[in-house]
Order: sequence, then structure tokens, then C-alpha cells
Amino acid sequence: MEASHHHFVTARELADTFGGRVYGDDTTRICRFASLANAHLGDASFLSNPRYADQLATTRASLVILRDAASARAQGLNCALIEAADPYLFFAQAAGWLIARARAASVKETTIHSTACVDPSARIGKRVRIAAGAIIGPKVTIGDDADIGAGCVIEQGTRIGQACLLYPRVTVYHDCIVGDRAVIHSGVVIGADGFGFAPQADRSWMKIPQVGAVVIGNDVEIGANTAIDRGTLDHTVIGDGVKLDNLIQIAHNVVIGNHTAIAACVGIAGSARIGAYCQIGGAAGILGHLDIAEGTIIGPMSLVMSSIPESGKYVGVYPLQSQSNWEKSAALVRRLPEMRRQLKRQDHRET
Repeated sequence: MEASHHHFVTARELADTFGGRVYGDDTTRICRFASLANAHLGDASFLSNPRYADQLATTRASLVILRDAASARAQGLNCALIEAADPYLFFAQAAGWLIARARAASVKETTIHSTACVDPSARIGKRVRIAAGAIIGPKVTIGDDADIGAGCVIEQGTRIGQACLLYPRVTVYHDCIVGDRAVIHSGVVIGADGFGFAPQADRSWMKIPQVGAVVIGNDVEIGANTAIDRGTLDHTVIGDGVKLDNLIQIAHNVVIGNHTAIAACVGIAGSARIGAYCQIGGAAGILGHLDIAEGTIIGPMSLVMSSIPESGKYVGVYPLQSQSNWEKSAALVRRLPEMRRQLKRQDHRET
């Protein structure tokens, strides 16, 4: 009974914890968040985008977080309300808190599935959950309250911080460091060898040993099937609060500053240094050994070929055209140097 009680929270507890004013019954109990359209009794919802305001009249939510309680009441919304300055942020914080409470209620002690393989020298923290088929190598450290999903492989000497959530089939190679509260989605590979090969006289390639590691800060999220390569000599470094989408390639010795967000399918070549608080759009490409200033925004599909010393918004996408128009434009672009020479000659004659 005690455990199930923790899955509920009252409107008053939410308002006290995340800042807001309750209108209506402050003892209203909720156990999860749902959209206005699909909420049921016991669900909380929120209104952030005014486009969905008409759903207030028909929602069955027990509690709604919004900016303006009076106008909601005028629309006939009778359930409990919490007035908050930023309902979307309130929802994000409260929903995460509810999930953490539910986990705390259900995982009272470390549980290791009978099919998991944990090396005797590994140090496993308190209230850790290790799922079926996971492999934990020698001298691995796993912090308190971490979840290691089915089929994960964590190799020798790697450290996983507190309250990390690794979904099934995450692979972390040897001697890497993952900070606290990471969320790492399925198929992620951390610490594979960097792409380092030296050309030989016979035009074959000699592998350069990759003896650095990957060091990941706190509060990082890594999307499905993203790969982060280990450094050649020094480490590949991902700062605190970095958010990485699916299918991103981060090469050896890349450094990504705190709280930078990178959308899907971005490729970052070796030794690029990306500042803090940057935003990089989907499928952008960043060449190696470049420096990108803090706070830079790079548009999707852009190719970054030189360093960006000054933050701003940069876009390198050629607008889409019909094929016939594109061929004409491409022909013009190819002729630009010749046209420039002609103009210069003409200008010279006129002067």
C-alpha cells in the first residue's frame, strides 16, 4: 500500500514544489501527465500553446497547469488548476519528478537479473537495477539509482554515474566516464575507436592506436544509434547538459561545450571544438579541427568548413528549386569567376 501511495501526488505538493497557485481542490491526486485530449480521471495536463485552448472545454483531466486560471474557469473548466508562469516548463519538471518518485517506490534495493553477467570486481551502487543479459566488466563502477537496460555492455574500468538510465543495448567501451543522470538510448556506442589511419608507402593504411577515452558530463542525453568515438591520445569530451539526438557521429578528440543541443544525423569530424550553448540543426556537417564560438546556431544541412569565431545564426543550405532551374543556377555559379574577370576587364577599360 505504501509503495502505491508514492505514485500519487496532490495539486498542493506540485504547486509547492515547482511554484504555482492552486485554484480549486488542492488535495486533488494525480499519478501521471497526459495531453488535454486524452487525459482521464487522475491525470494532469497543461496548456502552453494557445492553439489547444479549445480543448479545455472537453478535457477530462483532474488537474490542468496553465497561465490564466480565470479565463479557463470562464470557459467552463471545473477541475483543479495550477497557475504557473511557464506551464510547459512546469510540466517537464513535474513529469520527471513523478517518474523519479515512481522508480524510488519500486526499486528499494539493487536488483540484478539472473541472466546478467557482472564481474566480481565491479562496484555496484545502491538501488541499481541491472536487466536481463547485461554484461558488466571488470572494475566497472555504477553509481546509486542507475538503470542498466537489457543487453547493455559496459567494458572494463568504465564509470557510470548516479541515476543514469541506459536503455537496452547500449555499449560503453573500456575506461570511459559517464556523469550523473545521463539518459542513453538504445544502440548508442560510446568509446569505439576513432577513425585514425596513417598512409604507408604501399598506399595501405596503418592503424593508429586510439588510447584516449570518452568523458561525458552530468545531465547528458544521447539519442538512439549515436556514436561517440574515443580520443587518439587525449579524451573526447561531452560537457554537462549536452543533448544529442539520434544517429549523430562524434569523432575522436571532439570537445562539445556545456548545454549544446545537436539534432539528428549531424556528423562532427575529429578534433572539432564546439562551444557551450550552441544549437546545431539536423544533418549539418562540421569539419575537423574547427572552433565554433559559444552560443552559435547552425541551420540544418549546413556544411561548416571553417571556424566560427563569432556567435550568430549560420545557414549554408541552397534553396530547393526544380531540377531545370537548379541546372541553370549551377551553370551560372560555375561561370561566376569568368564573369567576374570580364567585369574587371570592362571596368579597367572604362577607367
